[in-house]
Formats: sequence, structure tokens, C-alpha cells
Amino acid sequence: MSIKENLEAIIKGIQENKILEVFDKYYHNDVVMYEKGDSTNRVGKEANRKAEESFVNNATIHEARVTKVLVDGNNTAYEMYMDFTYGGHKVAKTQWALQEWKDGKVIKEEFY
Repeated sequence: MSIKENLEAIIKGIQENKILEVFDKYYHNDVVMYEKGDSTNRVGKEANRKAEESFVNNATIHEARVTKVLVDGNNTAYEMYMDFTYGGHKVAKTQWALQEWKDGKVIKEEFY
């Protein structure tokens, strides 16, 4: 599969509440994830899976809609509007996710 197809599978997984499944399949063992420039506790697949599990266990996604997708070589990005409840609080936000790919998997991801 191409990087574009893998990205589309990740997006579809988010929209179908299969976040952990796509994380396990499409994220590199050495992945580093950043939230607004901060990678604290987000280095390596095990640490990032724990963070993803925390989100999945505390969030109910009502809507996840992609508004833009960019693919350029080993770099991808998408803008997503999400409406969800987290810890009993309703959240509606739009954010960009930027990915760098290695060996067909996400090695670096940044959220803005």
C-alpha cells in the first residue's frame, strides 16, 4: 500500500472508532508524537499507545471529519474537525496532524 492509502486507512480508523487498531498497524516502533511541540511521555510506540489508550478509554467521538489532506513524498498532513466528549466534557475542535513516514509507518506525528 502507498503512504496515501495508509493515511486514508488511519483516517477511516479514527472515524470508525478503531484508533488503537490503526495505531498498532500503521505506527512505527520508534514513533515520536508531539502535541503543540511537546513530546513529553510520547517517545516510542509503547508510551504512545498508552496515551492513545487513555484517549480511547475516556472519549466518545461523535464526529470526525477531514477537511484537508496533503501528501508529499514521506510527509503527510490532514486537518480534522472532531466533536467528542472527553471525561464528561463536550469538545469540538479542528486540528492539523502532520506525519513523517518510514518503512510505510508513521515515525513522527505532530498535532497543532
